[in-house]
Amino acid sequence: MNKSQARKILGLDGSENEREVKKKYRKLMHDHHPDSSGTADGQMAAKINTAYELIMKGFESGAVVASGKSKKPKKKNWNAKENKNAYCVRPIFHEVESFDGESIGTIEIARGKYVWTRDEEFSLFLKSLYETSKELLDNARPSLFFQVPDVIKQKYLADLTYLLTGQFIDSTLTLKELGVMDIDAYKIAAMVELSPNAAIPKVGTVLYPAGISNHRLYLRNRGGEILGYLSFKDDRLYYVIIPLLEQKQAQVKMVVDDKSLKSRTRKRYVDLDLWIRLIDVKTSAVENTNLKIDELLKKYGKEGL
Repeated sequence: MNKSQARKILGLDGSENEREVKKKYRKLMHDHHPDSSGTADGQMAAKINTAYELIMKGFESGAVVASGKSKKPKKKNWNAKENKNAYCVRPIFHEVESFDGESIGTIEIARGKYVWTRDEEFSLFLKSLYETSKELLDNARPSLFFQVPDVIKQKYLADLTYLLTGQFIDSTLTLKELGVMDIDAYKIAAMVELSPNAAIPKVGTVLYPAGISNHRLYLRNRGGEILGYLSFKDDRLYYVIIPLLEQKQAQVKMVVDDKSLKSRTRKRYVDLDLWIRLIDVKTSAVENTNLKIDELLKKYGKEGL
């Protein structure tokens, strides 16, 4: 039994403290213990006990995710605003270091619907959403007899993590921190990763969106030639700008800034000046994303059955 399955048995979302877990446990045992006046179910009572012991061990150890020996107490709150309409809660991870400054693992210090801030390492933020996605997928397939091949599961994990990321990043706040306001739009340093046979565009060339596929925005020139796809010097912007465009919540203008090619692992890049302007939409992006997550989990639950 893993923690995800234990929380499901106890009816927890992961944000509860020790006292709340104990209260929930006592209520369930009253209902299922063979000696109680409730519905007798010895097998269920055993599962409840196992789940309770597993969750309580997490409180005792500080939820260390490594071989380290830290026993840092778990905090109950994290200093960040919450997206109350997000699909689920997520853990906040903190890296633990030894006295020599070496990383010995990560611990979970809080759990809630917290929006990302600069106080949280972005790599740990992505780890948080990846772990949350794994829990959601595990809960979507309670059966242990029909496992999904890893290559298929990894595709679901990537898609689910991407959807969750959009719920825990405040686009306006992040653009204010990572971009520069230029009249009525944010100016962002970006790049176009050129396709192998694409001609190098001249400085000052205006590029246009050609469509989004697999969360990549492909770009074209005025003549309609596809040159490549949009990329960013700051990876965090990928999780801000692409979702805004997918949800039709922004407009962009892109101009080639530097024709000199840059190379990363043999890929060709040309610098862009990108302006992005937010627009008001009537539909709720959060509600739309929650529906997409529900659909994805239902599809995964039926995969291979």
